[in-house]
Amino acid sequence: MRIIILLIATVLTVLFVIQERRGSEAAYLYENLDVGKFPVPGLYTVGYAWSNKGPLRMNKKTAAYLKSQTAILYEPQYADYYAMVVWTQVISFVHLFLAISFIFAGLIYDLAGFILIAGLVLSFITAGFFLTQLKSVVDERTARCEAKLPEVVSTMAILVNSGMVLKDAWKLVADNGEGDFYELMRRASDDMNNGYSDIDAIFKFGRASNSGEIKKFVSALLQSMEKGGAELTSFLANQSTELWKMKRQHMLQEGEKAATKLLAPIVLIFIGVMIIVITSAFAGGLF
Repeated sequence: MRIIILLIATVLTVLFVIQERRGSEAAYLYENLDVGKFPVPGLYTVGYAWSNKGPLRMNKKTAAYLKSQTAILYEPQYADYYAMVVWTQVISFVHLFLAISFIFAGLIYDLAGFILIAGLVLSFITAGFFLTQLKSVVDERTARCEAKLPEVVSTMAILVNSGMVLKDAWKLVADNGEGDFYELMRRASDDMNNGYSDIDAIFKFGRASNSGEIKKFVSALLQSMEKGGAELTSFLANQSTELWKMKRQHMLQEGEKAATKLLAPIVLIFIGVMIIVITSAFAGGLF
């Protein structure tokens, strides 16, 4: 059995090297990736060879899912590229972990069963993590954007009320903020300067935010813009008031949820204290 495990380890290792060589022509595709988001990008050529020159191509469902998430994070024109990167990343790490698992299982034969099971579990967890990580990142970014919306709308209301046109107010707010929301605003500002109309750029901003709350605000803002600038000042002021009310309600709801989550640990601590007290009472009675 040990010989079979070592044979499989050898085959997996040789295949890893072969696929890395076959995919090396695509190494340039991964050179400029953010290592913080895509660790060890030099390995992804293995996944590229398996998917583009082998049997492990993305199916339609997986491709649609990855493209939908990457289009939100990296703009629609880059969706295909980043979907391919994520898929090749998954294949590369799964192949690597399987090869390492069989190598160690063959070398430490007494623990071979445990090592192989651990390797398989780690491979599945890694694949699931990379495939679902995009949605987690998108959801977290959406939450951060929604938290910034009231503050941004209030600032824009003040600027527009002071006589500044919406486009200039938008750019000023975008250039003086840090974070995902301001980055999306800067993209919209760049679009305005590169031939997009203000309405189209702001609509694109709302779609990129992936937030129902922000899309609702953008829709109302676009309607106000189409009616003319006379209503824009009052619209922004009213929206600022409403959004701050909604934020306070949201914070209260989050506080109630946090209190509910703390209830279970409190109950467990109380039960533990009661057990100690009752045990001490019985022990005292025995003596």
